[in-house]
Amino acid sequence: MSIADPSAALEEIGRFIDLIVKDRELEEAERGGGRPYQRKGGGDDERGRVNTEILRLQPLIEAIALEVDPYEASDRFKRYTTVARGWGWGAALNAAERLIGILEQQEKLDAILGPKGPLLAAGDLHRWVWNAAVDLWDSGHFKEAVQSAASAVEEQTRLKIDRSDVAGAAIFGEAFSLDPPKAGRPRLRFPHIPEKAGSGERSQEWISAHEGAMSFGRGCFQGIRNLQAHGTADLPKQQALECLAALSVLARWVDDARLDNRGHS
Repeated sequence: MSIADPSAALEEIGRFIDLIVKDRELEEAERGGGRPYQRKGGGDDERGRVNTEILRLQPLIEAIALEVDPYEASDRFKRYTTVARGWGWGAALNAAERLIGILEQQEKLDAILGPKGPLLAAGDLHRWVWNAAVDLWDSGHFKEAVQSAASAVEEQTRLKIDRSDVAGAAIFGEAFSLDPPKAGRPRLRFPHIPEKAGSGERSQEWISAHEGAMSFGRGCFQGIRNLQAHGTADLPKQQALECLAALSVLARWVDDARLDNRGHS
């Protein structure tokens, strides 16, 4: 909910409700006096003026509803125009009362639910990670899902640098090593970071980025994959999701990196 001034919103909704109630009272008076039921809004009589105020206020109330109660807003604040459905503002009155309840209880709801932080959508993780984990995840095997995702990242990294002779954490030490590529030992480089600084020396940004990727890759496999592979305890869902998120970051770095195999003969 993104209402800057809930008190002002409550005041306007309350005014909307008062007008609708006034319209109902006037209709009942009309019916009691034997006058025919016909109302299209506008007019010079009192009920016509009330309906005009309701219609002028209606767009504001609908806008508030879209922010406060978007899944229920729709067209509930519109007046029915057919005699068969009876008094036209009944649904609008109920909807407005619901808005009042939501706004009045928002502070209590926030205290119960706590602050709303960003949500991590598992389906938006890097495809190497999620494609390997999704079936196990959906069946509740969170530990196995993490292991499968880690294996997939390892395999994709091995394929990218064409190295079948290294495995696990060592792959990332080789892939992001600061040493120049050699025959049979290509490297991964971040294409958006210039290697050389103005002085002709390697830039600190380039060094930090590749050392960081190397250390992060080793950390993921020593601290996530290896511990989960050799441990016996189940992995809680939240911790498993955090592990997948870390592996997803690593997968994106590997996937986005450029292969530098200038040392190949």
